[in-house]
Amino acid sequence: MQRWVAPASVFLIVGASLYAFYELAEDVETSTAVARFDEFVTDRVQRLRRPWLDLIMKVATYAGGTIGITVLTFILVFILIDLGKVSEARFSAVLVIGGTILANGLKPMLRRVRPTETATLIGKPSSSSFPSGHSMASMCLALAAIEAVIASPAVLPWIKIAVIVTCMIYVLLVGVSRIYLGVHWPSDVVASWLLGTAWIAGTTGLTLIILQDSV
Repeated sequence: MQRWVAPASVFLIVGASLYAFYELAEDVETSTAVARFDEFVTDRVQRLRRPWLDLIMKVATYAGGTIGITVLTFILVFILIDLGKVSEARFSAVLVIGGTILANGLKPMLRRVRPTETATLIGKPSSSSFPSGHSMASMCLALAAIEAVIASPAVLPWIKIAVIVTCMIYVLLVGVSRIYLGVHWPSDVVASWLLGTAWIAGTTGLTLIILQDSV
Protein backbone atom coordinates (compact mmCIF):
# COMPACT_ATOMS: atom_id res chain seq x y z
CA MET A 1 0.00 0.00 0.00
CA GLN A 2 2.81 2.41 0.89
CA ARG A 3 4.30 2.17 -2.60
CA TRP A 4 1.13 3.76 -4.03
CA VAL A 5 1.09 6.76 -1.66
CA ALA A 6 3.29 9.00 -3.84
CA PRO A 7 1.47 8.25 -7.14
CA ALA A 8 -1.91 8.67 -5.43
CA SER A 9 -0.88 12.04 -4.03
CA VAL A 10 0.28 13.12 -7.47
CA PHE A 11 -3.03 12.18 -9.06
CA LEU A 12 -4.88 14.23 -6.44
CA ILE A 13 -2.98 17.20 -7.85
CA VAL A 14 -4.02 16.13 -11.35
CA GLY A 15 -7.68 16.00 -10.37
CA ALA A 16 -7.65 19.36 -8.59
CA SER A 17 -5.80 21.08 -11.46
CA LEU A 18 -8.06 19.62 -14.15
CA TYR A 19 -11.16 20.61 -12.19
CA ALA A 20 -9.91 24.19 -11.84
CA PHE A 21 -9.03 24.27 -15.54
CA TYR A 22 -12.47 22.95 -16.48
CA GLU A 23 -14.23 25.55 -14.34
CA LEU A 24 -12.17 28.34 -15.86
CA ALA A 25 -12.70 27.07 -19.41
CA GLU A 26 -16.44 26.87 -18.79
CA ASP A 27 -16.68 30.41 -17.38
CA VAL A 28 -14.10 32.23 -19.45
CA GLU A 29 -16.58 33.61 -21.99
CA THR A 30 -19.53 34.19 -19.68
CA SER A 31 -18.22 35.07 -16.21
CA THR A 32 -18.09 38.75 -15.30
CA ALA A 33 -15.56 37.90 -12.59
CA VAL A 34 -13.15 36.43 -15.17
CA ALA A 35 -13.72 39.43 -17.46
CA ARG A 36 -12.94 41.85 -14.64
CA PHE A 37 -9.84 39.85 -13.71
CA ASP A 38 -8.61 39.88 -17.31
CA GLU A 39 -9.22 43.60 -17.74
CA PHE A 40 -7.64 44.51 -14.40
CA VAL A 41 -4.48 42.44 -14.85
CA THR A 42 -4.07 43.38 -18.52
CA ASP A 43 -4.36 47.07 -17.69
CA ARG A 44 -1.81 46.85 -14.87
CA VAL A 45 0.68 44.82 -16.90
CA GLN A 46 0.43 46.94 -20.05
CA ARG A 47 0.87 50.14 -18.05
CA LEU A 48 4.44 48.97 -17.49
CA ARG A 49 5.25 49.20 -21.19
CA ARG A 50 8.61 50.83 -21.88
CA PRO A 51 10.89 50.48 -24.93
CA TRP A 52 13.53 48.55 -22.97
CA LEU A 53 10.91 46.30 -21.36
CA ASP A 54 9.27 45.71 -24.75
CA LEU A 55 12.54 44.12 -25.90
CA ILE A 56 12.82 41.91 -22.80
CA MET A 57 9.25 40.71 -23.17
CA LYS A 58 9.68 39.97 -26.87
CA VAL A 59 12.79 37.90 -26.12
CA ALA A 60 10.87 36.08 -23.37
CA THR A 61 7.91 35.32 -25.61
CA TYR A 62 10.16 34.05 -28.42
CA ALA A 63 11.94 31.83 -25.87
CA GLY A 64 8.55 30.27 -25.19
CA GLY A 65 7.59 29.98 -28.86
CA THR A 66 7.95 27.05 -31.22
CA ILE A 67 11.55 27.76 -32.22
CA GLY A 68 12.67 28.71 -28.72
CA ILE A 69 11.07 25.69 -27.07
CA THR A 70 12.43 23.36 -29.75
CA VAL A 71 15.99 24.64 -29.36
CA LEU A 72 15.91 24.67 -25.54
CA THR A 73 14.34 21.19 -25.40
CA PHE A 74 16.97 19.86 -27.80
CA ILE A 75 19.73 21.32 -25.61
CA LEU A 76 18.24 19.79 -22.46
CA VAL A 77 17.77 16.38 -24.07
CA PHE A 78 21.28 16.47 -25.58
CA ILE A 79 22.84 17.31 -22.20
CA LEU A 80 20.93 14.52 -20.46
CA ILE A 81 21.89 11.95 -23.11
CA ASP A 82 25.51 13.10 -22.95
CA LEU A 83 25.42 12.52 -19.18
CA GLY A 84 24.04 9.04 -19.74
CA LYS A 85 20.58 9.91 -18.46
CA VAL A 86 18.59 8.48 -21.36
CA SER A 87 15.42 7.88 -19.32
CA GLU A 88 15.40 11.48 -18.09
CA ALA A 89 15.98 12.71 -21.65
CA ARG A 90 13.05 10.64 -22.91
CA PHE A 91 10.84 11.86 -20.06
CA SER A 92 11.73 15.51 -20.79
CA ALA A 93 10.93 15.13 -24.49
CA VAL A 94 7.57 13.47 -23.76
CA LEU A 95 6.71 16.14 -21.21
CA VAL A 96 7.36 19.07 -23.54
CA ILE A 97 6.05 17.58 -26.78
CA GLY A 98 2.96 16.08 -25.14
CA GLY A 99 2.16 19.27 -23.27
CA THR A 100 2.49 21.37 -26.41
CA ILE A 101 0.23 19.04 -28.39
CA LEU A 102 -2.33 19.02 -25.57
CA ALA A 103 -2.54 22.82 -25.33
CA ASN A 104 -2.69 23.36 -29.09
CA GLY A 105 -5.20 20.55 -29.48
CA LEU A 106 -7.63 22.28 -27.12
CA LYS A 107 -7.50 25.63 -28.90
CA PRO A 108 -9.87 24.75 -31.78
CA MET A 109 -12.38 23.36 -29.28
CA LEU A 110 -12.48 26.47 -27.09
CA ARG A 111 -12.18 29.15 -29.80
CA ARG A 112 -11.63 32.18 -27.61
CA VAL A 113 -10.97 35.49 -29.37
CA ARG A 114 -7.62 37.10 -28.64
CA PRO A 115 -7.26 40.68 -27.32
CA THR A 116 -7.87 43.50 -29.79
CA GLU A 117 -5.27 44.22 -32.45
CA THR A 118 -4.60 47.76 -31.16
CA ALA A 119 -3.19 46.37 -27.90
CA THR A 120 -0.61 44.07 -29.49
CA LEU A 121 3.12 44.78 -29.84
CA ILE A 122 3.76 41.74 -32.06
CA GLY A 123 1.81 39.97 -34.77
CA LYS A 124 -1.38 38.44 -33.41
CA PRO A 125 -1.62 34.67 -34.07
CA SER A 126 -4.70 33.40 -35.87
CA SER A 127 -5.23 30.54 -33.45
CA SER A 128 -7.59 30.58 -30.48
CA SER A 129 -6.47 32.51 -27.41
CA PHE A 130 -7.35 29.83 -24.84
CA PRO A 131 -5.17 28.28 -23.50
CA SER A 132 -1.73 29.84 -24.00
CA GLY A 133 0.53 27.42 -25.84
CA HIS A 134 3.63 29.44 -24.96
CA SER A 135 2.83 29.31 -21.24
CA MET A 136 2.09 25.59 -21.35
CA ALA A 137 5.24 24.64 -23.29
CA SER A 138 7.55 26.82 -21.19
CA MET A 139 6.15 25.35 -17.98
CA CYS A 140 6.67 21.79 -19.21
CA LEU A 141 10.22 22.57 -20.30
CA ALA A 142 11.05 24.27 -17.00
CA LEU A 143 9.66 21.42 -14.91
CA ALA A 144 11.52 18.88 -17.05
CA ALA A 145 14.76 20.72 -16.36
CA ILE A 146 13.98 21.03 -12.65
CA GLU A 147 13.12 17.34 -12.28
CA ALA A 148 16.29 16.33 -14.15
CA VAL A 149 18.46 18.48 -11.89
CA ILE A 150 16.77 17.49 -8.64
CA ALA A 151 17.05 13.79 -9.50
CA SER A 152 20.81 14.06 -10.00
CA PRO A 153 22.77 13.50 -6.75
CA ALA A 154 25.94 14.79 -8.44
CA VAL A 155 24.57 18.33 -8.80
CA LEU A 156 25.50 20.66 -5.95
CA PRO A 157 22.61 22.07 -3.84
CA TRP A 158 23.32 25.68 -4.79
CA ILE A 159 23.23 24.77 -8.48
CA LYS A 160 19.88 23.05 -7.98
CA ILE A 161 18.50 26.17 -6.30
CA ALA A 162 19.86 28.37 -9.10
CA VAL A 163 18.27 26.16 -11.77
CA ILE A 164 14.91 26.10 -9.96
CA VAL A 165 14.84 29.90 -9.55
CA THR A 166 15.91 30.46 -13.17
CA CYS A 167 13.24 28.09 -14.48
CA MET A 168 10.54 29.72 -12.36
CA ILE A 169 11.53 33.17 -13.63
CA TYR A 170 11.50 31.83 -17.19
CA VAL A 171 7.96 30.46 -16.83
CA LEU A 172 6.73 33.69 -15.22
CA LEU A 173 8.35 35.88 -17.87
CA VAL A 174 6.92 33.88 -20.76
CA GLY A 175 3.42 33.98 -19.27
CA VAL A 176 3.54 37.69 -18.42
CA SER A 177 5.04 38.52 -21.82
CA ARG A 178 1.96 37.13 -23.57
CA ILE A 179 -0.22 39.56 -21.59
CA TYR A 180 2.25 42.43 -21.89
CA LEU A 181 2.50 42.09 -25.67
CA GLY A 182 -1.28 41.92 -25.98
CA VAL A 183 -1.71 38.48 -27.53
CA HIS A 184 -3.31 36.68 -24.57
CA TRP A 185 -5.72 37.33 -21.74
CA PRO A 186 -4.42 36.66 -18.20
CA SER A 187 -6.93 33.83 -17.78
CA ASP A 188 -5.42 32.12 -20.85
CA VAL A 189 -2.07 32.03 -19.05
CA VAL A 190 -3.56 30.88 -15.73
CA ALA A 191 -5.47 28.13 -17.54
CA SER A 192 -2.25 26.93 -19.18
CA TRP A 193 -0.49 26.78 -15.84
CA LEU A 194 -3.36 24.74 -14.41
CA LEU A 195 -3.35 22.41 -17.40
CA GLY A 196 0.43 22.21 -17.26
CA THR A 197 0.31 21.26 -13.59
CA ALA A 198 -2.12 18.44 -14.37
CA TRP A 199 -0.07 17.19 -17.33
CA ILE A 200 3.25 17.32 -15.48
CA ALA A 201 1.84 15.69 -12.34
CA GLY A 202 0.05 13.01 -14.35
CA THR A 203 3.12 12.17 -16.41
CA THR A 204 5.26 12.07 -13.28
CA GLY A 205 2.73 9.85 -11.51
CA LEU A 206 2.61 7.36 -14.36
CA THR A 207 6.41 7.31 -14.47
CA LEU A 208 6.54 6.54 -10.74
CA ILE A 209 4.09 3.67 -11.19
CA ILE A 210 6.05 2.22 -14.12
CA LEU A 211 9.33 2.48 -12.22
CA GLN A 212 7.83 0.82 -9.14
CA ASP A 213 6.36 -2.01 -11.19
CA SER A 214 9.73 -2.62 -12.83
CA VAL A 215 11.52 -3.01 -9.48
